Amino acid sequence: MLQEIYNNSPYYVQQLLLNIHAARIHKERYGKKFKVILNELDETQYYTPDQIMEYQTNAFLKLINHSYNTVPYYTQLFNSIKLKPSDIKSLDDITKIPILTKETVKDNLHLLISSNFKKSSLYSGGTSGTTGSPLKVLWDQNTCIYTNAIDWRQKKWAGITYGAKVAVILGRPIISTKRTSKPFWQHNYVHNQLWMSSFHLNDINMMHYVTKLNKFKPEAIEGYPSTLYIIASYLNRNSITIPLKAALTSSETLHDFQREAISKAFSCPVFDFYGLAERVVFATECLHHEGKHLNFEYGYTEILDDNDNPVPIGNKGYLVSTSLQNYGLPLIRYKTSDITSFIPETCACGRHMPRIQNISTKVEDIIVTPSGNMISSSSLTHPFKLINGIRKSQIIQDDINNIRLRIVTDSTFNDSDKNVLLDNFKYRVGSDINITVEVLDDIKSEKSGKYRWVISKVPKGQLNINIE
Repeated sequence: MLQEIYNNSPYYVQQLLLNIHAARIHKERYGKKFKVILNELDETQYYTPDQIMEYQTNAFLKLINHSYNTVPYYTQLFNSIKLKPSDIKSLDDITKIPILTKETVKDNLHLLISSNFKKSSLYSGGTSGTTGSPLKVLWDQNTCIYTNAIDWRQKKWAGITYGAKVAVILGRPIISTKRTSKPFWQHNYVHNQLWMSSFHLNDINMMHYVTKLNKFKPEAIEGYPSTLYIIASYLNRNSITIPLKAALTSSETLHDFQREAISKAFSCPVFDFYGLAERVVFATECLHHEGKHLNFEYGYTEILDDNDNPVPIGNKGYLVSTSLQNYGLPLIRYKTSDITSFIPETCACGRHMPRIQNISTKVEDIIVTPSGNMISSSSLTHPFKLINGIRKSQIIQDDINNIRLRIVTDSTFNDSDKNVLLDNFKYRVGSDINITVEVLDDIKSEKSGKYRWVISKVPKGQLNINIE
């Protein structure tokens, strides 16, 4: 409802609503506690291996007791396998606890909420659904604050201090796709950010983006790799440079050719970070850009094989992680579909925080609209988050004028949900492209065991950028 009011409001009213929203977020998730945690993180980042082990062990044992005593799912699970919290004495004992899958979380969400929290006091979010099936999750306020603090520690590594100007170009539909003239952005004055639309990126509009960025003079820009690559490609083709201190990317695999193009266009290093809506892991790059540091204060991470056994250090496996902060909805040994490996050597930066290789995830295609707008696949995940009844999804662009939304649903999905999906998707890609919804019994995987979430059949030459 609030998003609909925002969408239908004049530009100046949107500006007011956005900053009212930002002020509310600031009150809830920043403030004194945020600054205290950020200061603590400045110290813990230089912990020795023994200090890290002690920190994680204490946090883990505290989480286990909390989960057994207040979370119905874990009370039932531990009792069913005759496991007591006292049987868990160290991190080595974590293997006594069964793996937690995405489907288990979906089916038992109500049982995973701690009785110490009212559901209404928790913040809700969702996974993108790029693996085909979005997941609703909940976080307590501490987790929200801690996530912001970890994010700003990453920015400090990149040379950006809290409060500095940052241009942000993510998946928020801050400007109607019907708009054909500038402005394609909004100011978040509360956090000193320029929020720019991801849905108006074409060669006609791009100079307006360039002019605005030069006028705003941000110290950094943050966005999806494919979105920043679209802007960077335009800048590089036209021999334009917008010097920044850093570019920050997340939510997609950052490819070497994208990093190179973005770094050249903005004359700065690119800092890629990895996190999940489930809030079990947060991994960030330091100045050396050699893998990603696991923020050990945030979660404890394992890397397991197909049989859920630990792999040797250096070998690839599935990333499995336990949140050490989210007491509202504790997720213990949550198994992701992402593939990575531990890096055994200590980083040249001197921090002993564990490191992982860059996450191996699928390459997503960019959707291109008839008007020439190029839209990152991550920007298209949000409409699917609004529908509870979607089990799997896939986007297929057959040609420049036609997109098919293929979905697998459960019994709760209805025509109203279908209309909500269509309306929100059209709001992002525009009304000049035909969108159809196909409800299927299943979506077949590829031979690799995975399936691509976005399949674009539009010839790459029509994109005007070199997508590899």
